[in-house]
Amino acid sequence: MSSKETGHAKNIANLKLLHTHILEVENYNPSNSKLSPANLLSLYAAAFQAQEAVNTLSAPYSNAVNDRQAVFAPVSRLVTKLRKAYKATENVNQAELENFMSIARKIKGNQKKQKPIIETTAPGEEEYQHSSSQLSFDQRTNNLDLLISLLQNTPTYLPNEQEFTTASLQVLKQNMLDSTQQVADAFVPLNNARSKRNLTLYNAEDNLVDTANKAKDYLFTILDTSSPQYKAISKIKFKNR
Repeated sequence: MSSKETGHAKNIANLKLLHTHILEVENYNPSNSKLSPANLLSLYAAAFQAQEAVNTLSAPYSNAVNDRQAVFAPVSRLVTKLRKAYKATENVNQAELENFMSIARKIKGNQKKQKPIIETTAPGEEEYQHSSSQLSFDQRTNNLDLLISLLQNTPTYLPNEQEFTTASLQVLKQNMLDSTQQVADAFVPLNNARSKRNLTLYNAEDNLVDTANKAKDYLFTILDTSSPQYKAISKIKFKNR
């Protein structure tokens, strides 16, 4: 679990802890009904459920990202071999070879392992990161398609090695397309779940962090600062980031 995910879980767990302390404060009677023990418990339940939904959807997304990486990882090395096979093909001239190399450089130009989508409470930030990542993979796939077209239009390109045939390359291209789509399919529900969780914890008008901190503020007006209760509650933190 990422540090950001841990932070969300900590805020949720701390609300439950705060609620437990509140039940032991005999004169806890805020005028603000949103700070009532019942409302705090309801807010905790909603946040816990929202985080569980994120947890459930995180694994399929991570698996899809890893599967896509496995599909794309051998592509650059394959393109290097294809260059040699194409160069050895009869009647391939310098202009055609340069065209091949131009496309090959584009395929190999963005081959670094993609960084995971960074958890954020900022609206739209994760969608932007995901879209940028998807575009990178889409571009590599499209450039492979251009390379296949070049090979198909070279009459003398008839390799005996199965992995170099345009039929095999078409299968690879489809696998690349499919793996990228699977990432998108897994990301959408996860991103929606994260948005709902972030709304509950941080972004709604009566979000968990603000409400919990208000409850602490009220507690500090009725507790003796030297009391064990005050000292214990003061250590319970709620953070936006």
